[in-house]
Amino acid sequence: MAKKLENMTQDERFAYWAKVREKEKAERAVKINKLTYAQRMAVIEVHRWLDNVLDTALYPDMGGIRSVSAYDLQELSDAKDTLQFQFNLND
Repeated sequence: MAKKLENMTQDERFAYWAKVREKEKAERAVKINKLTYAQRMAVIEVHRWLDNVLDTALYPDMGGIRSVSAYDLQELSDAKDTLQFQFNLND
């Protein structure tokens, strides 16, 4: 029988939550692997461009919002369009 969370030691709780996180990560991997290659790439590209643009825009040491280039915004827009197409988000 599994030990109740409130009766676990701190180390046991750390191990328990690490196991929960690993299980959830594995479940997410299974789900994303069910996508087509084009769908996975669309998600990856949107994430990559969002990360790039937001890092530049939000952090003054990266230049701030004024340093976001038109090229980066166009690439982000293209990635968004691909994502919309792959998941029928326009309908």
